[in-house]
Amino acid sequence: MPAPNIVLLMADQQKATSLGLYGNPDVRTPVLDALAARGLLARDYFVQHPLCFPSRATIMTGLYPHTHGVFSNSGPMPADEPVLAELLRDAGYRTGTVGHFHKSSGGDRGFDYAYDMSDGILGQLWRERTTIAQSQPRRTQHMVTTTAHPPDADLNGRMTELGLQFLDRTDRSRPFFLQIAWIDPHPPYFAPAPYDTMYDRDGLALPPQETGFAEKPPAQLRTAQDMGTLDAPEAEIRAALAYYYGMVSHLDAQVGRVVDYLERHGLNSNTVLVYTADHGDYAGEHGMFGKSCTLYDCLVRVPLLLVGPDDRVPQGRVLGGLTQSVDLLPTLLELAGVAVPEHVQGRSWRRALDGEDGASFDTAFAQVGAQSPRMVNDPVRGNNLPFGPPAAGRQVELTSMIRTAEWKLVHTPGREINELYHLTNDPWELHNVYARERDGPVVADLLRRLQDWRR
Repeated sequence: MPAPNIVLLMADQQKATSLGLYGNPDVRTPVLDALAARGLLARDYFVQHPLCFPSRATIMTGLYPHTHGVFSNSGPMPADEPVLAELLRDAGYRTGTVGHFHKSSGGDRGFDYAYDMSDGILGQLWRERTTIAQSQPRRTQHMVTTTAHPPDADLNGRMTELGLQFLDRTDRSRPFFLQIAWIDPHPPYFAPAPYDTMYDRDGLALPPQETGFAEKPPAQLRTAQDMGTLDAPEAEIRAALAYYYGMVSHLDAQVGRVVDYLERHGLNSNTVLVYTADHGDYAGEHGMFGKSCTLYDCLVRVPLLLVGPDDRVPQGRVLGGLTQSVDLLPTLLELAGVAVPEHVQGRSWRRALDGEDGASFDTAFAQVGAQSPRMVNDPVRGNNLPFGPPAAGRQVELTSMIRTAEWKLVHTPGREINELYHLTNDPWELHNVYARERDGPVVADLLRRLQDWRR
């Protein structure tokens, strides 16, 4: 059997619960629904960092953030660590990437072809979006606008087109690895028609809101205030959520273009296709939109769909347990028949895909922070609404998370208020019970396991 082609489709800032596949009652994504029916859906899949490039560095290296050392979007990718594209290229793959992959930070390493979001037509369309955002008198994290271009000629549509052009030029005698790194549904929430009006704002189900931030680290309240969303009228919140969901449905249509191409060219029978995201979005949870230096599920739990040849990926399977983005590199390498480097920290899902007993996972980890004081205090990069979090949402301390099916501990050494959530009773993470005396043994156990992981 020849080595399979690999297509990695990456959304930017899409939380798992923005899809009906993960319980959302409102969002319509028929293409992704159909892919899940003929592939694998990871029910509880977590990225190891809630910011773009640190998360992508984990995906591309198979290493945890405290090992690869990337904690900000400025990178750089560690020069001495092989990345997924290099490993596949060395195994004979033709490699290409298009879109928002952080070329300036080393996100293009290992790719024979790289068309960055700052290049050519993509750069032109991105500058249009930037000009619109910067010209608004009230720049908030939940800013919305209808873009001027039709869906397939809009920024994300052009990314899809360029990715398919790479496939047109690829020698079919070699397997290929294509990554399309879309920018949506990253804020500001800019959607093309008809996706801007696809969802009835008044009919959307809103997430439950914080009753107060007294139990939470103080920076969370300041972040929500600085984002402009905490005290925003409900009509604005509903508009932002409707645009966010519209962007998700637009991406679904772009996935459809890729799937149709693979089918038309007879490639789907030997192609492994992955759909996922680099991290999530508050999307109305905790009084916020966008992201910041927290480790709530809305920021670190994202979609993961895996579709492939029947002999490699089971059909219609839901992968249980807690899976992680650090595991994606070894999984794809094993599916491709490529040796996994010994230093990789992720674990392949291959045994779980084969249905072996004891192959499921019961713990997930994530980290955030450790940003330079210059980044935190910089008036531009540290307060670049609506594209990124306000300065209050950044931090120099390193925060780590350990999550099981029942509990989540979020711990920052030296911080007065740490966080513990009993997810069974509090799935929205509204009630911090870290200081509750009866949960002291839980804190001690999780903290020990977190420290063992760090070592």
